Amino acid sequence: MEQFTVRVNTWKRLEQLRVSIIHHASCPGVAQVQVVWCEAQGEPPSWLLTLNDKIVIERHSVNSLNERFHMLVEPPTIGILSIDDDVLRPCLALDAGFVRWTQHPDRMVGFDARSHTVQGKKHGGSWAYGYLSTTERTNRYSMTLTRYAFLHRDYLRSYTNDLPPSIRSYIDEHFNCEDIAMTFWVSSHTNGQPPLLADFWAVKSQVKLYSDAAISSTSDHKAIRDICVDRF
Repeated sequence: MEQFTVRVNTWKRLEQLRVSIIHHASCPGVAQVQVVWCEAQGEPPSWLLTLNDKIVIERHSVNSLNERFHMLVEPPTIGILSIDDDVLRPCLALDAGFVRWTQHPDRMVGFDARSHTVQGKKHGGSWAYGYLSTTERTNRYSMTLTRYAFLHRDYLRSYTNDLPPSIRSYIDEHFNCEDIAMTFWVSSHTNGQPPLLADFWAVKSQVKLYSDAAISSTSDHKAIRDICVDRF
């Protein structure tokens, strides 16, 4: 396994998308860049169709975050790097994460550690989502985000075909939590083991592209993710 496929999820952020795919297509370890394009945002721009031979446009008629894991185009590699369109890391950081994944191809290898925590009596002792600040303060993690994570393509296929419909429906209804569902899904197939993390320097090498529109910026984002962790 010498190369991997990048799958980039995008929504109406063409400037960020262009920067992202130009960068990732330039990395020697990348065999193909699959752009998960929802047709609800219109036709892909002409430059996207001719930018690089590595780039493949995967057109989705369904507007759902579940679709980021729905492979309409068979990837040329078994290793998948799932990313959002507004996050970059150096090619060497990708290589470091990929090497770790090749050593444990049944696990996820991520760059964003997160955790689940227990809420107090006021909330009935339910499970809740722990942001990076909580994860770093407790020095414990149990999840990673699919905005930048390696995983086996078989997990994408099984997510699409076998994930409980109630979970898929909740993600569709609230347009959130597909990353939580995937990290729990993989852990459920590895005896509850948490995902692995890339080397610390690779984790810290992130470049975040500016965007004034993001799901995580909504006022109810944390509350929805708390419910997802507790339900899933």
